[in-house]
Amino acid sequence: MDDSTSDYQLNQGKVDFEFESNEVPEPLSIVDDQLVPKVGMTFKTLEDAAKFYKDYAKAADFSTRVQSTNKKGNKIKNQLITCSRERKWKSKISPTEKTNPTAGLNCLARIYIHTLKDVGAWIISKVVLHHSHPCCPTQAEMLKQHRELSMYFRRTIENNEEAGIRPSKIFQSFIAAAGGHRELNFIEKNVRNYITREVRNVSEQEDKNQNFFFELELEDDQSSKLAVWANARSRAAFEYFEDVISFDTTYNTNRYNLVCCSFVGVNHYGQSILLGCTLMKNKEIESFKWLFQCWLRCMGGNAPKGFLTDQCASMKRAIEACMPTTIHRWCIWHITKKIPSKLNRYKGHAEIEQELSQVIWNSHNKDSFDRNWNDFFLNFGLVDNKPSYMGSNLSGSPVLGRDEKYTKELHSFLNKSREQAKRESDAADFHTVIPCATKSSIEAQFQDAYTHQKFREVHAQFRGKANCIIRLTNSALGYSVYVSSSVFNKFVVTYDSVAAEGYCAVTH
Repeated sequence: MDDSTSDYQLNQGKVDFEFESNEVPEPLSIVDDQLVPKVGMTFKTLEDAAKFYKDYAKAADFSTRVQSTNKKGNKIKNQLITCSRERKWKSKISPTEKTNPTAGLNCLARIYIHTLKDVGAWIISKVVLHHSHPCCPTQAEMLKQHRELSMYFRRTIENNEEAGIRPSKIFQSFIAAAGGHRELNFIEKNVRNYITREVRNVSEQEDKNQNFFFELELEDDQSSKLAVWANARSRAAFEYFEDVISFDTTYNTNRYNLVCCSFVGVNHYGQSILLGCTLMKNKEIESFKWLFQCWLRCMGGNAPKGFLTDQCASMKRAIEACMPTTIHRWCIWHITKKIPSKLNRYKGHAEIEQELSQVIWNSHNKDSFDRNWNDFFLNFGLVDNKPSYMGSNLSGSPVLGRDEKYTKELHSFLNKSREQAKRESDAADFHTVIPCATKSSIEAQFQDAYTHQKFREVHAQFRGKANCIIRLTNSALGYSVYVSSSVFNKFVVTYDSVAAEGYCAVTH
């Protein structure tokens, strides 16, 4: 080897590359001699040399880091690889106040590698094996550099995550299969990190699945401000169940001060379906506008017919701007859940709550609600108080409250247990029939068009119809008035034969 090869210098430390003797201090742990680096060892590539030293480090229980690399143009000429505890960081915090542990101990263990001219090989020109700290080979797998997940473990983690198995259970299964913790070269944290980084990475999902939608809005400091995403299943479901959507923003914030919100609909089985998720830092009008515009773009620009939310003024104005043709209603669940806290200080609050519940749920139309609402104020002497009248903004759609219930169901939905339940229901609908309760052709139409789950609701109505006594009370000028009496209420139905329209009113 010519003299110029040994004259290369590493960084500003002016490290001499003259070959040293193999007479080096004994390592602090017993390692197979074939794994111990020695001066004069050659390798085809720099990566091979680095891997050899890393394998030795694992056997001797320490980890490595590239301390410096020298280049000439774009080509690497030499490299210094040291023990990861080589550098001792000088903290600005006083030692009397600093409590966090530090790894740096000025360890001198290292190897110097440089390239051989006109050969293309790499040679170790200096070796220091002695460490300034004890080494224990049985602890090597606990060092971050030596933890690794094989392809088998990665595939198993992905399958178990898809099945909804918690990371802790996945790791415990690995321990049981391997025969103990010491037989694994990774820890539970690596399993969790792999799931977070690889399995649940939404940005990668967008690349893998062209139907996956994801948009992100950042703050000036590059922190997350707003995000919207929906998978292919949610986008496909919206095409069929876009009538009424519930949007909920009442979930707790996470450690990044972001609120997770959900778009939820109801399918033909009466089940909640997830139609998109969002993260938002604040509830300003512009934030809601950005979210709604992105979500509408995700759903092909089709706005739902009805949109249910809580009583947020900013959200109301954003909906008016982004979905002007959509009917916006307040979610009755959000309103009624406030009643106990508002009335607890009043004597007889239980009776008031019960009567208020009757007004809300037993008012069949706006006129009956107005009448019952005024009676409620008169009965409890609240005439002088300004009523918190909800009027036409109050909605009693069956989707109400599903977004809150859906918090518990979200995990099972994402893990496809809901999809399996749907497949089972589809099979039951195809192979079985629920008999009609009456000979009504209308009920037979529902039986043919509806799923079993929804037909049961209609079925109950037709069964209840058997308890009704219907009589014609008046007929003139194309109008026919019928009175239907049941155990609980009396309904007056007016039918316009010219317009083929019917009107129903309830009387007590």
